[in-house]
Amino acid sequence: MGTIGNSSLQESEGYSHEHSNLTVEKPSELNTLLTIVIPTFNEQEAIGKVLDELFSIGLKNILVVDGYSSDGTSYTAKKYPISVIFQHGKGKTGALKTAFEKVKTPYMIVMDGDFTYDPSCINRFLEHMQSYDQIIGVRNLDDKKNMSAIHKLGNKIITKTFNALMETSLSDVCSGMYALRTEIVKDIDLSSTGFDVEAEIAAQIACSGRITEVPINYRQRIGKQKLSTWKHGFKILNSIVKLGMTYNPNVFYSIIVGITLLVGIGILADTAIEWYHTKTLPVSGLLISISILLIAINFAGIALAAKMLRRMESKITRRLTIRTLE
Repeated sequence: MGTIGNSSLQESEGYSHEHSNLTVEKPSELNTLLTIVIPTFNEQEAIGKVLDELFSIGLKNILVVDGYSSDGTSYTAKKYPISVIFQHGKGKTGALKTAFEKVKTPYMIVMDGDFTYDPSCINRFLEHMQSYDQIIGVRNLDDKKNMSAIHKLGNKIITKTFNALMETSLSDVCSGMYALRTEIVKDIDLSSTGFDVEAEIAAQIACSGRITEVPINYRQRIGKQKLSTWKHGFKILNSIVKLGMTYNPNVFYSIIVGITLLVGIGILADTAIEWYHTKTLPVSGLLISISILLIAINFAGIALAAKMLRRMESKITRRLTIRTLE
């Protein structure tokens, strides 16, 4: 019986919803169920080492999607018996869109081609792949050599903001290594163009699908870093706020309710104080506070309706997924 990483692959007939883990008799059979997707752009120094590691554990169904690198990345990748194609569209989003169109296996694992992600951790995804639509690899960021303190802080702020707006409890929404159910991503419509694409994928799946996470090793990258901590950090944060408004509007409207309630109550309290001291009712202040409180009530109704609709959508989607798998 074959092994992937340090975990034995148990016997199974293909893949079934009745079992929580993806199991086959040998790694060669796994290659018919799983595609490793590697988006690349100027990763010539690292891509060969990444492919060598994947081949060493028996994973050969690999799709490298190159963004027209100028350093020979695609040339190096084509030396291996794998699929190498060029993307359409901009940035990493374009690469992923291209991959989603091309992948034919039931599952895929996306990982960056800069050597930061350890292929030996792939077995951790396999154990849960059949039960979830996305499994995010949570990076071990304890080693300061692999990620700066400011970058780590930014990642934490981004993830906490995502969790607050999407009502999730993820640990590393910006991770570049994650597993996806292929039939789910065929329906995903990506609009981002940069490093916020991971957050957009997670946001769309969180609306009606099932997400979990597993710990993975994270290493120092090979080659020049492309991510700008401040520039891309603020862009990702801004994108997450927009994603929350689009895919989980009940939280957005709840925030508006909270703000309008505070303003309305504040004006009403000021009106009451003025009335107490002057014995004259300030009609304008009273009308303004009542109007704001009525607006808050309306938004509260919208937030409640949005939440109920999201729950209904989630239940319907899960039932359809279970029936499809059965």
